[in-house]
Amino acid sequence: MSLADSAERSTYARLEQLAMLGAVVLAAVYAAIVIAFASTGSFYTLDDPFIHMALAENLARGHFGVNLGEVSNPSSSILWPWLLAAFEKFGLMLWAPLLVNIACFVATLRVVLAFCLARLAPEGRAWPVLALAGAGLLAFNVFGVIFTGMEHSLHVLLTMIVVTRAIDGKHDALAFAAMVLSPLVRFEGFLGVAFGAGAALVDRRWMFAAGAVVLSLAMVGGYALWLTSIGLPALPSSVLSKSALSSGVVDGGGGGGLFANLSFNLMTPSAPVFLLLAGLLAFGAVKRKGRDRWLALGMLGVLVLAFLAGKFNGYGRYEAYALMAAGLACVHLFAGPIRAVLAVPVRMMMLCIGLLVVCLRIGPYVAMTTPMAARNIDRQQHQMHRMVTQCWKQPVAINDLGWVSFRNDGYVLDLWGLGNEAARKARAAHETGWMGRLVAEKDVELAILYPDWFDDLPRDWVKVGEIGFNDPAITAHAAAATVFATNPEAANDIRACLEEISGSMPEGAWAKVTS
Repeated sequence: MSLADSAERSTYARLEQLAMLGAVVLAAVYAAIVIAFASTGSFYTLDDPFIHMALAENLARGHFGVNLGEVSNPSSSILWPWLLAAFEKFGLMLWAPLLVNIACFVATLRVVLAFCLARLAPEGRAWPVLALAGAGLLAFNVFGVIFTGMEHSLHVLLTMIVVTRAIDGKHDALAFAAMVLSPLVRFEGFLGVAFGAGAALVDRRWMFAAGAVVLSLAMVGGYALWLTSIGLPALPSSVLSKSALSSGVVDGGGGGGLFANLSFNLMTPSAPVFLLLAGLLAFGAVKRKGRDRWLALGMLGVLVLAFLAGKFNGYGRYEAYALMAAGLACVHLFAGPIRAVLAVPVRMMMLCIGLLVVCLRIGPYVAMTTPMAARNIDRQQHQMHRMVTQCWKQPVAINDLGWVSFRNDGYVLDLWGLGNEAARKARAAHETGWMGRLVAEKDVELAILYPDWFDDLPRDWVKVGEIGFNDPAITAHAAAATVFATNPEAANDIRACLEEISGSMPEGAWAKVTS
């Protein structure tokens, strides 16, 4: 290695260290802003992370389910709730998703920056590359998913490891581990397995490819067998509830949800970005030869399958891994032209700004609205939790499972079906009178839900009031959730709880009793 090469590597190493430190500071400062804005300790932008935490706290007790004594699998990830359960022993459950996600974001920056520096640093100038990498992480919502409190930051990190090492031809232990773990974090991780294995096959690394595929399938298959052995479907109820494609395969009826997913995704803000990246990858496949052509075609396949099978209605979190993977593939395929752009400061700024503008309704939108979204969840779902646990202290029926079930040992009937298989199947089958039957079976006299989610609410339910907030609804379905007495005789007790909780609500939240 020459002295010039050594000095360049040393410069890159210092830049990477500074970038990682800066990422930690940025994420911590932004987290402090979000927490201060939410103000009462509920600082995630979705209700969903509390579903994982509710399951995790029971896993720490030795039970698999959100209700003690009843098995259920509401988690969209195999590994994530088990990882969170480890933090329960230290009393850090509420903070665990944020801490893990910040660590994953910093590690992702390290992987992405190293990959881009190796290809794009014009004449040893690395700062333009850092600017482009930062713009990409923001544009594709890798920064925003930190605050969802979900497993997506870990999934993005594993995907970046798989993709960068596959492109570099590094079929090593780190790549193997990332490939095997990816489907355990999210089922879409199998797309990463397919890309990594395909690259290994192109490089004639037969055993590496076969081992990663077989082991990942065996682990997910073993998990599915275990689920069926305890009386649950082979896939999580959350996946079956949200994906018509998955529920069609598991419950019967085939893959009829594929067209529904495609039609839905074509109307999302991510659709133009997917199409742009797909066009770039197709162009790259035409222009490049040999191994790079296969890489371009493989990533194009990943992008198409992600668009077909996923459903992008989750505050920009479902597509982050695919957009980043395709973006890095484009960096590899078009390194020369990108280097030329980065060499001119004005062009570099235009490229970064253009990337952010194209993705304005994905990552930039999420970053700008994250504090308000966290406040939504605190001012509604958290207040529902407080009403149920501090006053009602009896079984409750809901359609937002997270906060109400977390830190609550009382029975929670999830009418949407993520935490209750009977409800999921009955709702999907449009059974007559299923809601009334289930609340009677579980002795539930209070229901808090969004009425427009259901077209068959029992007529004998009595509307008692609402719990809501004054801010714009960002991630909450609506600014108000309706409170029902499923048994008219319980209406007065529920009104009393609403009045009690209304006196201690934070600024911007409210509870009112229907006269």
